[in-house]
Amino acid sequence: MQFRSYLTLCCIVASTTALVDLPQVSSVVTSGLKAFHIDTAYHAPTIAPSPTLDSNGSAVAAPKAFATPAVNVNTTTYGNRTFGPAVADTPYWLASIAHQGRAAFNSNPSGFRVFRNVKDYGAAGDGVTDDTAAINSAIASGRNCAPGSCQSSTVEPVIVYFPAGTYVISSSIVDWYFTQIIGNPNALPVLKATPGFVGLGLIDGDPYQPGGAQGYTSVGVFYRQVRNLILDLTAIPASTAATGIHWPVGQATSIQNVQIRMTSAANSQQQGIFIENGSGGFLVDITITGGLYGANVGNQQFTTRNLRISNAVVGISQIWSWGWQYQGITITNCQTAFSMTSGGSSSQQVGSINIIDSTISGCSVFVDTAWTPNSSPPSSGSLILENVALNNVATAVRGPSSTYLAGTTGSTTIAGWGQGHRYTPNGPQTFQGSFTPVSRPGSLLGSGNSYYTQSKPQYEQYSTSSFLSIRSAGARGDGSTDDTTAIQNAITSAASSGQIVFFDHGTYKVTRTIYIPPGSRIVGETYPVIVASGSLWSSATNPVPVVQVGRSGEGGSVQWSDMVIGTQGSAPGAVLIEYNLNTARGSGVWDVHTRVGGFAGSNQQVSQCPVNAAVSSSCLVAHTSIHITSTAIGAYFENTWFWTADHDLDTPSNTQISVYTGRGMLLEASTVWLYGTAVEHHALYQYQFANTNTIMVGFAQTETPYWQPNPNAINQPYPLSSALNDPNYASFCSRFSGNCDSLGLRILNSNSIFVYGGGFYSFFNSYSTTCSNAGGPENCQSAIVSIEGSGNVRMYNVGTVGSQSMIAVNGGSVASYADNVNVFPDTIAYFSTS
Repeated sequence: MQFRSYLTLCCIVASTTALVDLPQVSSVVTSGLKAFHIDTAYHAPTIAPSPTLDSNGSAVAAPKAFATPAVNVNTTTYGNRTFGPAVADTPYWLASIAHQGRAAFNSNPSGFRVFRNVKDYGAAGDGVTDDTAAINSAIASGRNCAPGSCQSSTVEPVIVYFPAGTYVISSSIVDWYFTQIIGNPNALPVLKATPGFVGLGLIDGDPYQPGGAQGYTSVGVFYRQVRNLILDLTAIPASTAATGIHWPVGQATSIQNVQIRMTSAANSQQQGIFIENGSGGFLVDITITGGLYGANVGNQQFTTRNLRISNAVVGISQIWSWGWQYQGITITNCQTAFSMTSGGSSSQQVGSINIIDSTISGCSVFVDTAWTPNSSPPSSGSLILENVALNNVATAVRGPSSTYLAGTTGSTTIAGWGQGHRYTPNGPQTFQGSFTPVSRPGSLLGSGNSYYTQSKPQYEQYSTSSFLSIRSAGARGDGSTDDTTAIQNAITSAASSGQIVFFDHGTYKVTRTIYIPPGSRIVGETYPVIVASGSLWSSATNPVPVVQVGRSGEGGSVQWSDMVIGTQGSAPGAVLIEYNLNTARGSGVWDVHTRVGGFAGSNQQVSQCPVNAAVSSSCLVAHTSIHITSTAIGAYFENTWFWTADHDLDTPSNTQISVYTGRGMLLEASTVWLYGTAVEHHALYQYQFANTNTIMVGFAQTETPYWQPNPNAINQPYPLSSALNDPNYASFCSRFSGNCDSLGLRILNSNSIFVYGGGFYSFFNSYSTTCSNAGGPENCQSAIVSIEGSGNVRMYNVGTVGSQSMIAVNGGSVASYADNVNVFPDTIAYFSTS
C-alpha cells in the first residue's frame, strides 16, 4: 500500500504507525483542489435502527417507521425501462443463493451477517419512500470500523445488495471498509437523489469528518467494490454542486457496470465521479451523462477502462496524478474531452497520462494541457496518445496559448503522439509530437487494432442451480479446520459438471495444493481467503503451489474472481498461485489478490512479526506470490494485487510489521495481459519477466520492502535459485553506488514487452522516509528497473520514487531521477530499447 495521503492531515514519519503525515506532498492535492469548489463539510450519516432478524438472518418485519416520504420525486425512465413503484425484481443468483458466509475471526462469527439485502433493513425501493437511513443501516449494522473510528478491518466483510427498484436518498450512502455494494445486473437498481440532497456523493467512499480529515486514510482503503447501479442526480438543481460517487481509494478496489446520470444544463455544477486522493484502483464499464465534469479525479495511480462520458462540459478533469491509464474510453458531445491544466504551466499537478484505444466525438477540444517545453516540474504533464479516433473534434491537443495538434471536422486517428521526456534508450530528450506507435502483435489484439480486454463475469444469465456452494460441499471456512479435501472435491466436481463454484465468505485452511482444472469457474463472496498451513510449505528450497491453475500441458478455459490467497504462520516454500494453463480467450483472473501477513488468522501480525526485530524463520511467509509459467500462454489478469503486508490491517492504527516473502510475480509465459496489477514488498523482486515475449501491461505498480536495506537484497533471507533466474545482486549492485534493494521490474532475455504506465516506488530506508523526500536526494535504493538481454521493450509514462537510477539496461544506468523530476515521482514519458 502507498503511505502518502494528500489532503490536509495525513503525513509520514518514521515510526511503527503505517499511515501518517508527510507535509511536503500534501500541497499537491491542496493546490490542485483550489480551482474546484468541493463541499468537504462533515455531514453525519442518516442511519436507521437495525432490524430484528430471524434465525435465518431475514428481517422479521421491514421497519418502515423510520422511512419518510420524499418530495417531488417521480419515477425515472431510461430507454424503454421505467424505474419506480411498478418495477419487479428480476432473478439474480447472488440474491437467491443460500447465504452462508462466515467472518471466521469476527468476535461473533456465527452471528455476523455477511450478505445484506437492503430491503431486509427497511428499504422500499418504490421511488417515493426515503430509503437513506435503511440503506446506511444495512451497511453499518453490527460493525465497528466506521469512518473516523477505525482505519481498517478484515473481520467485518459485507455485501450490501440492491434488488431492482428506485431507492430515493436525501443524503449520502456512506461506504465502510471491506464493503461491496452490488445491485442486480439483470435490472439495475436506481439510487435517486432528492432535490434537496445533502452530502459529498450519492455514495461517499470516504466521508470528511469534523476538523477536515477523511474518515479513512485514502491510500489504505482496500477491498471494496461498487457494481451494477444507476445513480440519478437529475432532480438536483443544476446550480447545486453534487457528486455521484466520492471514491478516494487504494488497491483492490473497483467500480464496475455503473451508470451516472446528471443534468446536461450548461450551468451544471455536478460531477459523476470525484476522486481527490488515494492509491488505486480500477474503474471499468461505466457510463456517465451530463454534468460539469463527467469525472473529476486525482490519485497516485489508477487504471480506467471502457468509460463512456457524454454531454458533460468537461468529460474528464484530471486534478492531479502520478500516473493514470485510460483505455477504451469514449467521450461524446463535451466542450473539452480531457483537461490536464491543473496548476498551470508553472506548477503542473498532473504527472502523467496514457490514453489508448479510445474514441472522441463531437468535442471542441480533445486534450487541454498546461505543458510547455519549459513548464515545471520538468517532466510533469507527460502525455501519451496511441490509437485514438477523433470524429468532429476541432482541436486535438491545445496548449496554454496555441494549438499543439490540430483536429478535424471529419474523422482521423491519432496513431501515436506524446509530450514529455524521451529515452531511446539514452536521453533525456524533451519532445512533443507524433511517434511511431507500438507494432502490436495480432495475438494481443481484440477488435481492430485495439488490445484485447475481458470484463469480469457476473454470471447474470445463470440460475442458482448452476452454482455449487463451497460450504454446502462440506468446507467450513472457520480458519482452523482443514478444508483441503472438501474444496478439492467441490472444484473437481463442478468443473466436470459445468457448475460454478461459489466460495462463501470464510477463511479456508488448506494443507495441500488446491488444483483448479480446465473448465473451472470460481467466484468468491466478498473476498474469501484460502490460507496455506503446515509442513508442506516449510522449505524455501522446495517450493510448492498453494493454488495451481492447470498443469503443464493442459489447455482450456478458467474464470476466477473475487478471492484472496495467503498463508497461516511460517510458509517459506509457499507459491501462492502457480498458473500453468494454456488459456482460451474468455478466461481470466479478476480481483484475485494475494495477501501475506497482517490480517486476523494469518499468525503473522504485530505480536509475531514486529518491525526492527531480527529476521525470524516464523516470519518467512511465502516463497513467491505468483508464478505464471512458460506453458501459460494467453493468461489474463485484471485488477490483481500481490501484497506482502507492511502493516497489520486488524490493529486500530495500522501498526507496521516485518514479514518476508521471496519473489513477487515471476512471468515466463508469452501472450499475457496484465491490466491494473500491483506487486509489493517482496525481497528479491516485484515483477520479473524472464525468457518471454508478447506482454501487454496496462499500468504496473510496485513498492520495495520497507525493511530494506536491513537486510539488503544480497543478504535477504531466501536462497537464490538459478532455475528461477533469480537476480544475482552481488554482481548487479556492484555496478551502482547506494543501497542494494529489490528491483521493481526486471525484464530478462525477453522481447516485445509493452508497458503502458508504471509506478515503481521505493519510499523507505529501514522504515525511514528521509530517502524519498521531495527534491532529493532520492537515495532509498540505487536502481529499480533493469532490462537485461531484451529487445523491443516500449514503456510509456514510467515513474519511479526514491531510486537514483530509474532504468538500467544491461547493467548500466541510462536514466537518472535528477533529469526527470515530476510532481513527486520522476517520469519518463517514452522509453524504448531502440
